[in-house]
Amino acid sequence: MERSALRTSLCIICLTIIIAIPASLKADEKNSEHHADRKAIAKELKNTLGMPILKGDTWQMMSQESKIAFIWGFGHVVAIEQHLMDKYPELRREDFVAKVIEGMAGIPMNDVISRIDSYYAANQDEIETPVVSVIWQTMIKPNIKTGINGRPLN
Repeated sequence: MERSALRTSLCIICLTIIIAIPASLKADEKNSEHHADRKAIAKELKNTLGMPILKGDTWQMMSQESKIAFIWGFGHVVAIEQHLMDKYPELRREDFVAKVIEGMAGIPMNDVISRIDSYYAANQDEIETPVVSVIWQTMIKPNIKTGINGRPLN
């Protein structure tokens, strides 16, 4: 695959992941607005991508092997883009992938799965939260200094 086509494909994947992180995760937002934004984003993505976004209701019904496969796939997308940024420094930027790398460094896959399981078990009212949002809020955001593109963390 040509470098520009690969870059475009990866940008689309990363943009999809970024969009899946609800802007409503700001601390000062009301809970009902928070849920409405998540549902709107998930609906928009489903319409755009033609596929549903993985959320807690499905996550809780998945086998351990399926959860590992999801996290492994998520990690591969990040690893591919990191490899491309290492190989082509002009692609390097402070995007979602860079924040995943910074925030999740050293977290074993089984710990990621366990933390997601624990989140949904402790927050049954958050069952509509996309899994990627849980990863961002519970594992990435607490371990990064600045947000995407250097924006402040809220």
